[in-house]
Amino acid sequence: MGYQPKINPTKEEEINRKLRDFHDHNMTSLSDINKTLFSAIDVIEQRKIPYAVIGGLAVKELGRPRITHDIDIFVRPDDAYPVLVALKENGFDIEKRDPFWLYKAWRDDVLVDIIFRSCGDIYFEEEVQANVRRLPYFGRYINAISPEDFVIIKTAAHQEDNPHHWHDALSVLTQSNLNWEYLYKRSRHCPRRLLSLLIYAQSIDIAIPTEIIQRLYRHIFEHSNHSVAAEGIHYPYREIKENHHLDEAEKKSPVYTKGRIMEAFTKDERIAENDFKLIVTDSHIVIKGEVFTFEQKKAVEEVIEQIAPDMEIKNHVDVRIIMPPSGSEAIS
Repeated sequence: MGYQPKINPTKEEEINRKLRDFHDHNMTSLSDINKTLFSAIDVIEQRKIPYAVIGGLAVKELGRPRITHDIDIFVRPDDAYPVLVALKENGFDIEKRDPFWLYKAWRDDVLVDIIFRSCGDIYFEEEVQANVRRLPYFGRYINAISPEDFVIIKTAAHQEDNPHHWHDALSVLTQSNLNWEYLYKRSRHCPRRLLSLLIYAQSIDIAIPTEIIQRLYRHIFEHSNHSVAAEGIHYPYREIKENHHLDEAEKKSPVYTKGRIMEAFTKDERIAENDFKLIVTDSHIVIKGEVFTFEQKKAVEEVIEQIAPDMEIKNHVDVRIIMPPSGSEAIS
């Protein structure tokens, strides 16, 4: 397989790809899957790259028995390409199927999906990595996504054409001893979907704590419409209605902190409009992106320190130095 998919494949190439995709998801035996799985994770673990198995193999260990025909491995975006190259060096065929979220690799006719962004803008960030579980699997040990993150990923991915995601999530709610506080924390990616899932789970007699349903409901419907006047934002033609104050816990939540920082970036003339990736946890803030001067990079950190003075800041913003062309051009 080549590194890049063709942008405009011929009709024959498109048909062949669809046939291959059908085979990858319908024609593989479990013994072949396990052989390829162990080969892939050996390559990844030898290079000490963090990963977690998700998808059908994960649900077999966390929830319910289910037939699966491929392997889904979750990694950080920065690690996706090194993983792909490492697999190629170890006999896998590879393809960069979609540069936004998915690479593919094959060995012994078994598909390995390298996923680095899931539905709901979910990444294999530090918080997710910290909750990965090491589980026994056919005489070996593999890293599996936590049941809480599995539920969130499946809930966010559920669509009409793939209803199994919904039922996979329900099976984990039935079987696993979940950390409900962590599940609530991760619900920021799909709070309304998760609320729907938990209410439905209760309706079919799955033991879901009523408290988490109540907390999700309050978070979604009682704390979302706070007064913009308190934030110093004024809309001259908008009627300000009843003021709903956020409690201190909500104000300190990572989602709220992230929103305040991103808003501050847009207002700071030193920074202007730059494309930043911001990850906020309870203890630290990671900022990635690109600016054109070291002053801008310093300004980014100053803005974050002003919003969250007690947080540890990891400033991974790159400074892009634009060099003038070398030599000179004679104009006659």
